[in-house]
Amino acid sequence: MLVSEEDNGGALQLYRVHLPPHRPGPPLHYHLAFAETFTVLEGTLDMYLDRERRHMQLLPGESVTAQIYQLHTFANNADVPCIMTVETRPAGGVVQAFQIAYGVANDGGAAKDGLPRNRLIRLRFIGISQGFLPGVPFMLQRTVFAISKFIARVTGVERRLQRYLAE
Repeated sequence: MLVSEEDNGGALQLYRVHLPPHRPGPPLHYHLAFAETFTVLEGTLDMYLDRERRHMQLLPGESVTAQIYQLHTFANNADVPCIMTVETRPAGGVVQAFQIAYGVANDGGAAKDGLPRNRLIRLRFIGISQGFLPGVPFMLQRTVFAISKFIARVTGVERRLQRYLAE
């Protein structure tokens, strides 16, 4: 975390991401509440925008912004790591979601794609990151995220996930 939402009243968050070589990204998705700006510091980043997955390869110093509602995904298709910053404006839940995913991975609970293997925790990750999939009814996704949050709360999973959140 480089800039936390606590630092600026929720206006933005800025964090650094390290993508290993040949690392696929998340599925094509969109956000309702924030835009994301990806800036490459080292290596290259493969960005895919809109339904047709228009490909852009970003080099160090280059940026692209996925606007609110804009479909996007990213990957590192190169032989070297990609180090980038991601700014969410206004701040979203992305940092908390990745803190959980990294914590779960460090404890041995990650699937091959790097996200939590446990389906309930995976749903909480997606819900917290506020990423929505095209082609799946929005209200269905919202309902599934709300149910997963409820189940995580009553089973104590939500409380256990709190240990991964940085203070």
